[in-house]
Amino acid sequence: MDIALRLLGEGGDLDARGVSVTEELLQRFLAAAPHDEHGDAVLTDADFSRATFLSTATFAGCVFRGDALFDGATFKDDAQFGQATFKQTAWFAEATFLDAWFSSATFSGDAVFSGATFKDDSGFASAIFEHIAWFNFATFKHVARFDDATFKDATRFEKSRFRGTVDFRRATFKQTRTVGPLLACRGLVLDGVLFKQPVRIEASTPGLCCHQAQFDGGVQFWLRWARVVLDDTYLANPSTLAGIPRLTDDGLAIEEQQLARAWRRLLTREISERPRLLSLQRADVAGLGLSKVELADCRFAGAHNLDKLRMEADVSLVAAPTRPGRDRRQVIAEERTWRAQHSSRWTAPLWPDWTGAAPEVLEPGQIAGLYRALQKGREDNHDEPGAADFYYGEMEMRRHARSSPASGNASSFAGGASRGRAERSILTVYWLVSGYGLRAWRALACLAAVIAGFAIAFHLIGFTTPPRPASYWTSLLYAFRATLSLTDNEVKLTAWAGCSRLCCG
Repeated sequence: MDIALRLLGEGGDLDARGVSVTEELLQRFLAAAPHDEHGDAVLTDADFSRATFLSTATFAGCVFRGDALFDGATFKDDAQFGQATFKQTAWFAEATFLDAWFSSATFSGDAVFSGATFKDDSGFASAIFEHIAWFNFATFKHVARFDDATFKDATRFEKSRFRGTVDFRRATFKQTRTVGPLLACRGLVLDGVLFKQPVRIEASTPGLCCHQAQFDGGVQFWLRWARVVLDDTYLANPSTLAGIPRLTDDGLAIEEQQLARAWRRLLTREISERPRLLSLQRADVAGLGLSKVELADCRFAGAHNLDKLRMEADVSLVAAPTRPGRDRRQVIAEERTWRAQHSSRWTAPLWPDWTGAAPEVLEPGQIAGLYRALQKGREDNHDEPGAADFYYGEMEMRRHARSSPASGNASSFAGGASRGRAERSILTVYWLVSGYGLRAWRALACLAAVIAGFAIAFHLIGFTTPPRPASYWTSLLYAFRATLSLTDNEVKLTAWAGCSRLCCG
């Protein structure tokens, strides 16, 4: 041992392969090693492959000038690598950690954690990865924190398993183009994340929180089960949010099926295999396309470039409640929220607690603007039935809208209210007569009622020389023919009926 300590002190080389390391022994190693001007231990070549750390392993602040070999090592207590510097490759492949803390560590070479197991919390907050970071096949059994981390090269999370929440809050990815496939059993947090390159994120998770994120090259979200929040996120570059039928890795797909039973039991109606988009508030969606996504509970208020949002035909919304036999139109969450306050037939949309305070209830005039923007997007995608539903929704909200006071001008408000009442009256008639031009059965029913009414008028006071035989049914036939501009020279009308006939025809 003394010889090993002397060699360590002379050159910083340490060979502890397979050694059972106590906290006292580790402190002797670090005390014998050379130290830099900051008083931190400097290890030139440190080999702890398959070593077992029986108590807390404190390498905080250490400088590893050569390769740091911890592959296959077992940490039975805390592993403290905070502010450590790895000048060459850091090997932690197949290592087993209890608590692992690499906060503010710097990895100048590759960081290899492939196949590693983290049994409790793990933290890489503010860590800097200057080369490839390998976390493929890793298993995180509790919370994994990568908040404020910087990944300057590619990052590998293929086939990783996160039993708890995985947090990439405010992380920066400069060269990463693929994240996943991965399992995040309690949620994936991407708040404030920055991706400099186009990236594909493939994940199966019950929740994806992505506030104020920025994807400079665009993003493809390939998701299963996720309830997604994209508030304040920059999606102006070509991007996709799509539900996928199965993860691309068979092993993860089988494991996911076991987890899905627990998700269904705990979350009931809140979750399904298709991702459910909950909010796009204040997001820039100029480049976003949606496919195989549920939008029943999605809030669009404040989204930028909403008219450019692309929705494929397989995107689903909730249909408005109606009586049997009538057409059911698709409605957005903002209208459902407003109507739920005014009618027991409507149910308010889902808003889970983890997303924060529920959005405020919008006024009908504001909801009409959302429908107008969404309608244009569907028209550009040649989805005419979907665009018609949004047009109907816009007209409905305009019909229910109320004027608001003009600031500082009461007379102006009075005039606006008057115009508002007139417009609502016209829209109400338009709705009753034809369902805003979209309900053919209403127009036909109205036409039949008008013909029947004119037939009664013709029969009672409309003829000087009535058609033969003189009955209501011949008057009804005459009124019907009048709508087609067909005349009968033998029939003579009163002056009133002549004017009425012009109106009828």
